[in-house]
Amino acid sequence: MGMSFLYGVIGGALGELLKWYALRESPNLPQYLRSVFYWVVTVLMILAGGGLVLIQGVQPDNPWLAINVGITAPLILKGFASVIPIKPASGPVSFAPGSKPKPTLINFIAGR
Repeated sequence: MGMSFLYGVIGGALGELLKWYALRESPNLPQYLRSVFYWVVTVLMILAGGGLVLIQGVQPDNPWLAINVGITAPLILKGFASVIPIKPASGPVSFAPGSKPKPTLINFIAGR
């Protein structure tokens, strides 16, 4: 199962690389790129690619499937995080797009 995990990590790294590639033409790079928190979460997302491969039980003799599952790990986690409602500092829970979320790990993963 070690090779499956490694293939998943490779997939997770490719997924993150695609995100960085999308930022290449941005005239205003986000400030969070200089944050240690951002890079820790990035490494965790890459490792989540390997973890998801293990959870799925992908065999090492199918590296392309493991890489594919690893690529989807950040997307799956983002999807899970985005269905958690935004709870402002004060007031009721809101799903409204204009709501200002608190800076939490869940909101970061959800892209809010």
